[in-house]
Amino acid sequence: MSYITSIRKNTFLFLLTIGIINTVLAIIVFLYIQNKQNELLYYSKIDIAKTEFKETNKKINSEISHYKLVLNTIKDNKDLIRFLNGEKNIIKYLSEDLSDFVKANGNIFQLRFINKNGNEIIRIDKENGITKIAEKLQNKAKRYYFKKTMNLKEGEFYISNFDLNIEHGKIEVPFKPTIRISTPIYKNNSFEGIIIINFLANDLIASIKDKESFDVYFMDNKNNFLLHPDENKSWSTQRGTNYKVKDEIPNIYKLIENENTKVSDKKLLYYINSIDITDNKFYIIYSIKEQLYDAYMEEATRNIILFFVVIFLFSIPFVFIGAYFQSIRMEILDRLINNIPFPICLKDKNGVFLLVNESLIKLYGCTSKKQLIGKKSYEFTHRSLPYTSKEKDNDVLKKQKIKFVDTITLKNNKKLYYDTRIIKISFFGLFNKTYILGIAIDITAMKTLNEQLQKKVDEELEKRLEAERILAQKAKLAEMGNMIDNIIHQWKQPLSIIKVTSQALEMNLEMKNLSEEQREYYIKTIIENVDFMSDTANDFRSFLSPDKIKSEFTIKDCTNKILKILFLRFRKQKVEVINNVKEDIRIYGYKSELCQVLLNIFNNALDEFDGKNKTEDSSIKISTYKKEASIVIEIEDTAGGIKEEYINKIFEDRFTTKDKEGTGIGLTISKRIIQESFNGTIKVENKNKGANFIIELPQEDNTLEN
Repeated sequence: MSYITSIRKNTFLFLLTIGIINTVLAIIVFLYIQNKQNELLYYSKIDIAKTEFKETNKKINSEISHYKLVLNTIKDNKDLIRFLNGEKNIIKYLSEDLSDFVKANGNIFQLRFINKNGNEIIRIDKENGITKIAEKLQNKAKRYYFKKTMNLKEGEFYISNFDLNIEHGKIEVPFKPTIRISTPIYKNNSFEGIIIINFLANDLIASIKDKESFDVYFMDNKNNFLLHPDENKSWSTQRGTNYKVKDEIPNIYKLIENENTKVSDKKLLYYINSIDITDNKFYIIYSIKEQLYDAYMEEATRNIILFFVVIFLFSIPFVFIGAYFQSIRMEILDRLINNIPFPICLKDKNGVFLLVNESLIKLYGCTSKKQLIGKKSYEFTHRSLPYTSKEKDNDVLKKQKIKFVDTITLKNNKKLYYDTRIIKISFFGLFNKTYILGIAIDITAMKTLNEQLQKKVDEELEKRLEAERILAQKAKLAEMGNMIDNIIHQWKQPLSIIKVTSQALEMNLEMKNLSEEQREYYIKTIIENVDFMSDTANDFRSFLSPDKIKSEFTIKDCTNKILKILFLRFRKQKVEVINNVKEDIRIYGYKSELCQVLLNIFNNALDEFDGKNKTEDSSIKISTYKKEASIVIEIEDTAGGIKEEYINKIFEDRFTTKDKEGTGIGLTISKRIIQESFNGTIKVENKNKGANFIIELPQEDNTLEN
């Protein structure tokens, strides 16, 4: 069948895949083993490196000790002692003695006796094996080696930097790697001058650099090359070539910091040791010779390649078996999906059908698979069938999987609904094989049932909402009744005052006993009480207005308005108000709704105080404070609290502790306002002698700071 992968094609794909996997694994293993081989090579040479460092130090110290012995011998020379004692005519014999020392020591190419003023008294030079006494002498008082030596004590030695010899301001050619050793001369504790030897370090360098396993580098304390396997890079500072060690060994600073530990740079491994016997510390660096490293790694590479070739050859029989079973699995899959009662298909990324089942054939109105296999699904778009949308196929290739509902209208106008899911499948992604799998489940019966259930739910919900609206209206009417009752209490006193004042005014008019001052007093009293009644009416009207526009307001303003409305009720019931609301805490939201919540809590507390819970210290305290990212309002009373069996039900719909007098929706509405309008929370707890309501409002959503 066209959609079943042939054994030949599967075999090729498997072989190619195994080859690629083998290659990738070979590279990964090679890199891993290469790193391990670096470590093994390093550790195999580390003891040799340590031994070589010890031998190098021993050779340098031995060489330096030899020339120290020469200097001590010269200091004990009888002709030098006689010269220092004032016998100036002895200088000829002293010069010959010093010349003999230079002749006897092959690597000494200059020996000088310099007096305490820095003047050369005797200078013996040796060039090309010929020793001669210099005639043109110089003053060396400003030279660094003279200054440093003259500050030494009797018996101490100065050892200069390891560098090239310079004469008359120029580097001598051929190069003379030089170390200078000098010692001061004292007579009766008085400084008389110095003796200094310049010796040629070529033989010493040759013995140090001649290593079987290592290339050798010398580095000064400024990280410049003194010696390098490439002669053109040696003495880089003096020669002005400025070859920097860090350019060749990027992690040289870490090498110095972790002296004698392993630090690798790409493929080379380094060992480092410091030499402290000269004027400034310098370093000897060993690196494993490249020829040795390459030979070592070539052997490891051959072994890795041989290992993976054997694995590849060994896997070939399994590849043929795998390809065969792959074809069998595809045939099993084809038979399996034919027994699934839902339309299923497998397409390539261009929308061509590769695999379909009997349910899909019937849905498309076909009689055999041959009518669909190999054809593009988009040819059936005009029939509004599942899997025919090119846009959805493009979408799933980007998103991996999508789901949607297909609606199909039959010729008799009957509608069928399918819960359709299409999924992107990548098979052997290396060969760009991408497929689209589609599954459509018939949900017509479920859809019809859901529509019927949804209709019933909507009807029941509308009934519930209508009942809640009626209850809310009752609560509002009850609240308005309380407001009107409060208005009547607020107006009783001013109405009495107006009545008495009017009667007094009328009586004085009849008796013609009304002075101008009395008239003004009566009128002023009436106007003040009328204004008070007008202000009270405005307060109640603004409080009851359905303000649904968010604004910025202070909690203090809200509580002051409520306390003003309930003033007479607090006074009548002799309940003290403790107002701890801070002036600067501001809220952004619906002012009238927050006022309604606070008024409801205050009224509930006053109802509890009304006779049955009256105490000597009857009080209601309202406080505000900030808590992390929230603002908290606490209203605490001393009315005895809430029974434990009621405290978890207090905010439930239609729950009341006032029997027939309560509606049971006041606190329910309050909780809904706090949650929906302010994204906050409200809870209640018993505290001390009463109930404590805690309202927490998110500061980041609801407040603006002054």
